[in-house]
Amino acid sequence: MKRILAMAALAAAMLAVPADPARAGAPGCGDVLFVGAAGSGEADEGRPGYDKSGMGAEVTAVYRAVKAKATGRTVTAYPLPYRAAPVATMFHPGIGTFMESLIDGERELNTLLFDRLRTCPGERVILAGFSQGAMVIHRSMQILGSRVTARIDAIVLIGDGDRVPGDDGQQLGSAGSRAKGVGLWYPRFSLSNGHRFGAIGGRVLSLCNALDIVCDHRPGRYNAATPAGLVAIGVGTAVHMGYRRGSQLADLGAKAAAKLHKDALTVFRPSGRAGFVSYAPGFTCPAVSSGYVLVVTRGAGQAPSEAVVEQADEFSRGAWIRSAETAAPGSYPATASCEASTDPVERTGGRSLATHTFHQTVTGTAPKLGLSPAAGRPGQVLTVTDGGGCGEYPTPAQAVEVAVYDAIRGGKPVVEGTATVTAAGRWNAVRLTLPAGSGASGWRVAATCRAAAGNTPDQSYQPYLTGTVAAG
Repeated sequence: MKRILAMAALAAAMLAVPADPARAGAPGCGDVLFVGAAGSGEADEGRPGYDKSGMGAEVTAVYRAVKAKATGRTVTAYPLPYRAAPVATMFHPGIGTFMESLIDGERELNTLLFDRLRTCPGERVILAGFSQGAMVIHRSMQILGSRVTARIDAIVLIGDGDRVPGDDGQQLGSAGSRAKGVGLWYPRFSLSNGHRFGAIGGRVLSLCNALDIVCDHRPGRYNAATPAGLVAIGVGTAVHMGYRRGSQLADLGAKAAAKLHKDALTVFRPSGRAGFVSYAPGFTCPAVSSGYVLVVTRGAGQAPSEAVVEQADEFSRGAWIRSAETAAPGSYPATASCEASTDPVERTGGRSLATHTFHQTVTGTAPKLGLSPAAGRPGQVLTVTDGGGCGEYPTPAQAVEVAVYDAIRGGKPVVEGTATVTAAGRWNAVRLTLPAGSGASGWRVAATCRAAAGNTPDQSYQPYLTGTVAAG
């Protein structure tokens, strides 16, 4: 009798509808993969808790908050393709069917995480589940090794039926740290083991509100044979299904986003005048079994540019991502993408392997050079002045490099000079003597602001618009 009443209480807490969700292929590699595990019955289209994402209303709310708060990262949602069987299956065809759903969820999640470890080495992962989905994630985390879990930055559990009192991690919600999940009360049927999270606990965010029939379960409270017990079952069910209302899930998503690994993409100097270049190291491109890998970069208002990476190269040197010289002030998305290619000459690109995104902020128009005289001859002194400024630069300080090229021959500079840049981004005039044997058709003058210490990892720069000096 006790077993029947317990199952009845649990069934009342969830959506009693049968169906199998459609299986979908995993998405391409990106910065962050958000894996959402729906609650019992939430994979059924048209039922309460269902949404087009396939993750359920509660998990979808967490995903939206993560996406909004994960500034500069691409966050891709993936609904875990498992049945998420309604609790009614405990009665028909039997509890074994419900347990098969849990086991299927674990298997799907474990397989997915092992696959992503191999195919998307630079990708971070956030896991989020509601009710049965939380139990799937909870159990998977207890058996996976650190090689897999090291990629997981946040584990979000909502109404977890395996909740362990005083477990490692943040136990959020009005139920406090003493709440005990329904699975732990009936381990013979649920197979809950009650083990703590241990080392990965710092990444766990577990939300449970007081009287929740699933995560704050107390057998004596839910006696369906008494009026008080029936009321308790109704209240507990309402609490369990009430997370989708209010701000708790948005707050949970913000906390999860704050746990994202900060070194997925390092960006030096993400702002400057139009035409500036950000330097972005720290990411890796997956290897391909055949062909080549392209690193395709796109900056503010800029057409994409490509570089070929050797198959075994992890591309640790970084990518230069340039904004357009004509870009108007504002904030623009910028990307460094790893793409598979079969032709390094044409660089046609191909399927995306990984994409890293941040924002470039254009602060003003492209700087110009002042040149005097406008027409010169060999042996004459050319004065190059700052016509716009390098723009602000954090530590280390900047230096400007000025180079003069033969207008026709090009190649190496015929004469060069440098100047110190002030904290305000300005520099004093640079005077260079135009050499003999060059400039029959004039000279081309370029200047670039860079970090003063050439051995720093910051290789970003701010070029000036190229100027010309006619032959005198």
